[in-house]
Amino acid sequence: MTAPLITYGVLSPSYDLFFALLIGIAFGFFLERAGFGSARKLVAQFYLTDLSVFKVMFTALVTAMVGVMVLNRAGFLDIGELPLIGTYIVPMMAGGLILGVGFVIGGY
Repeated sequence: MTAPLITYGVLSPSYDLFFALLIGIAFGFFLERAGFGSARKLVAQFYLTDLSVFKVMFTALVTAMVGVMVLNRAGFLDIGELPLIGTYIVPMMAGGLILGVGFVIGGY
């Protein structure tokens, strides 16, 4: 069996939102259980006094990248079939700034 399962017709596209919701709920649950939902911990991230959130997110990113490469080499995943979105620097910077300011204000 080759992934992505929905692209190859193994699963119906109607499962997209279901899996996104399931993964999002699990992700939020585990972040909250780890204490990363705390406004103080998130603000400490911006003040560079507690980098635990950065370490966890960076480790997750590297793990995902290594996982994709291993699955590609093993023949379970075709990277060419994965959709890639263009990078729009100005809107992403504006969104990051708005999000960051909101986090800092929420931490007071």
